[in-house]
Amino acid sequence: MGQSTIYKGAAARIPVLAQFLDYLSFEKRYSVHTVSAYEMDLGQFFDFLETSYTGTDFTEVNTAMVRSWMVELKNNSAHPNNNKTLHRKISSLKSFYKYLLRNQLVDSTPLTVLKLPKISKRLPTFLKEQEAAELTSPSRMEGLVETELLDQQKRTALLKGPVLYEGAAITDGQLNSKGAIQVWKKYFNEFTGYLTICLFYQCGIRRSELIELKQRDVDFSLQQIKVLGKGQKQRLIPVSPELLALMQTYIQQQGQIDTLLKNNPAAVLLTDHTGKPLYAKKVYNMVRSLVGEVTDLKKKSPHILRHSFATHLLNAGADLSAVKELLGHASLAATQVYTHTNIEKLKEVYKKAHPKS
Repeated sequence: MGQSTIYKGAAARIPVLAQFLDYLSFEKRYSVHTVSAYEMDLGQFFDFLETSYTGTDFTEVNTAMVRSWMVELKNNSAHPNNNKTLHRKISSLKSFYKYLLRNQLVDSTPLTVLKLPKISKRLPTFLKEQEAAELTSPSRMEGLVETELLDQQKRTALLKGPVLYEGAAITDGQLNSKGAIQVWKKYFNEFTGYLTICLFYQCGIRRSELIELKQRDVDFSLQQIKVLGKGQKQRLIPVSPELLALMQTYIQQQGQIDTLLKNNPAAVLLTDHTGKPLYAKKVYNMVRSLVGEVTDLKKKSPHILRHSFATHLLNAGADLSAVKELLGHASLAATQVYTHTNIEKLKEVYKKAHPKS
């Protein structure tokens, strides 16, 4: 394989498990987040074997042992697992044993006859179209920098470019260098938040895909972005002229600050005000705060913007197969969940309009 990773826990003491994780990383090209999930799930299983079936090798695992593990996961009083989590953990174990079978390390898999609990299908949570329009309104950009310390002329200069970063544009004592930096920090971080929201809602990308976007992935001439999705699969997503212009301004402003350039050698598209790439928790908190300004929905994660993207496209008559391609789904089954939302809307229209409803 030529490459290896230093693992902890079960993967550190079970060579074949480490080999499987390396296979996912370097051959399947799974993301770090996905491989970590596999490592955690399989680590839990082998820790369970060590505790409950001392001395049992992976070649000796049977269906009864896997069922016992499922029962323990379900009845764990400290961290009970729901059916969806159980499915994911068993899926991780199935993938591991498929790998073992393919490499002739076992003769059979203990998961062939295993029955899993049913998962209740929940309709995706999404914003109303009016809420999404308010969230992505261009007027948000106009009010990014609000401070009594800047008159209109200086505010206009700031919006044109980050000349205030070192305080060079402040000469009349209204702001010192530190104050100017604080204004730039507020402006750029809010610009990042607005652009993040627009990319999620207008492109329907996942959080991991957004974080991995590079400046070179934006094709201004063809008006599209290149996204690296699950399994390292690339897809192209069309982008509106307005969003392209927004990204162009953002990239130009990044290029005017030495600190941003130094901290962003990979030319990641979205960064904080210091040029450091965004991370998952930061994106989640940023989106949660902004979405909370327009909706009372309990869930305010980045994924509801992806749900909103798909739902609003289908409500407007978009082809299901086209939406599948835009979302980067491997099959139509994953996209069809949004048709249920369409049906709910049709029911509402029917009840309001049909005389016999």
